[in-house]
Amino acid sequence: MEAKQLIESGSLELYVMNALPAEEMKQIDELRKQNKEVNGEINRIETALEEFAFAQSVHPKAELKEEIAKRIGFGVELDLDMENIKTIIVHLRPVMRFAAAAGIVLIIGLAATTIYFFSAYNSTSNELTALKSEQTVLANRVNMIITESSELKNQLAIVSNPSNKQILLKGLPISPAAKATVFWDEETGNTFINSSALPQIASNEQFQLWAIVDGKPVDLGVINKHTLFAEMKAVKSAVAFAITLEPLGGKSTPTMEKMYVLGNV
Repeated sequence: MEAKQLIESGSLELYVMNALPAEEMKQIDELRKQNKEVNGEINRIETALEEFAFAQSVHPKAELKEEIAKRIGFGVELDLDMENIKTIIVHLRPVMRFAAAAGIVLIIGLAATTIYFFSAYNSTSNELTALKSEQTVLANRVNMIITESSELKNQLAIVSNPSNKQILLKGLPISPAAKATVFWDEETGNTFINSSALPQIASNEQFQLWAIVDGKPVDLGVINKHTLFAEMKAVKSAVAFAITLEPLGGKSTPTMEKMYVLGNV
């Protein structure tokens, strides 16, 4: 996967959160060492998550401050407001003043940071889960659009190919409104069917395409109910095409009384 595709895939956000499978984590570990663009994007995501965490942080409650004071055990009432730190320190021996000041600030910082990141983690985790879900939905939609676009492109190439004859199959008395179009290359025998104008049929029935060659019907295959444009079996020397209604899976010979459309070459 190229760096741009990897960045746009959303995998780097999951990598930063350590939410990818071990093998993918290892692959990105190696890639960031080799690719400055990927490494820069990872650093940007880490910074953004850190900034987000601090933006969503909350100050520790008063009860937490009292609990920290009890656990320190200096034998004095501890006010954890920073402006009162000096009052606490002066009661200690000079040699311990610096260490005490650093220790108290460290304890306050650790307690606050724990709350900050716990809250931020929950919030960020929920948001990332939602984003991952949205990303999956969007990816599926994009894949669907790409597939449909590719199919339409192929259909357009077939329809616009001058080598393909366009043969209109018109409805017979059993279904006058029915229609279908065959696109057939006389030289190669390649045959395609547009069956979008055929009527709805029962679940245990299926339309089947036939070519008339030397006065005999030749099976070109059954038509998928869920596919409106499809490639059928190749045939040469056809003089006409017809579609009959057959049991699911088709038959080796056509049911003539159930012929829905017919068209001459």
